[in-house]
Amino acid sequence: MNKIFKNIGLLALTGILVTACNEDDNTNESIIDYSTATITLSSSSATSIDESAIDADDESTYQIEVVATLAETQPVNAVIDLVQVGGSADSADFEGHTITIPAGSTTGSATVDILQTGDIEGDETLVIGGSSRANFNIAAFEHTVTITNDYINTFIDLDLDWDGQVTIEEEDVSSTTVELCAIDFDVVLFDAATFANLGYLMATASCPESDSYFFGDGEYLLIAELYDNPHAGFGDTTDVPLTLNFNHEYFDNSGSIVVTGAFDLSATSGQAPIAYLTVSNGGQTYEVTPY
Repeated sequence: MNKIFKNIGLLALTGILVTACNEDDNTNESIIDYSTATITLSSSSATSIDESAIDADDESTYQIEVVATLAETQPVNAVIDLVQVGGSADSADFEGHTITIPAGSTTGSATVDILQTGDIEGDETLVIGGSSRANFNIAAFEHTVTITNDYINTFIDLDLDWDGQVTIEEEDVSSTTVELCAIDFDVVLFDAATFANLGYLMATASCPESDSYFFGDGEYLLIAELYDNPHAGFGDTTDVPLTLNFNHEYFDNSGSIVVTGAFDLSATSGQAPIAYLTVSNGGQTYEVTPY
């Protein structure tokens, strides 16, 4: 019986302690006094950005840094997303990051990266603000950026590829597999109207041959030239197909042209037209069509 009374006494004491920890002794209300903290945002970054000066391979070329500050430390992390709250720019023009003020700290920062788009847009504005993910207020804040001088891509990427393998069957000898990339093709540029030879466009002994080019307005002819073929001595007549890949970054203009029947594995020299290249609008417009 004493054991029963002892357990009842422990339960009663536990109840008293729980009540004491969670309620005011006089009012029976919670003694936790919580008020939503306010975060202040600020930025001293640039308000005007030249899009043509942005390095597309380096996101830090133009960054807007935003600093978040609390008046006093808080027991939890404060998380603020940097977002667009106005302006004529769209989501392709920037990348917003997230500020975190760790619990026990009063400050944090993050950036908004301004991106190249390659679009013909004219001057644009981007108004940056903050959005809290939890129980924090954000003081009124806007940072307005003007994006000027559109970056317009006037270069086209060209790639001539003939990679592959051919297995050659020889009489009284085991088969031999050869790499087509051991063959050396170059690309020669011609004026399509006069057929004047404008020189080698790609001639690096690489496979594939590739680079990025700016062409003045006009119509051109791309011709593949066989420079060297170490497999010609086999006398094999397997076709060696050529693929021209083209891409005009930021524009809806990319594709491939495949040329077959122009060269076989026994060829030692020769030229074959691949494609017409028409350029207009100061190099902003490229059209590539099969020969």
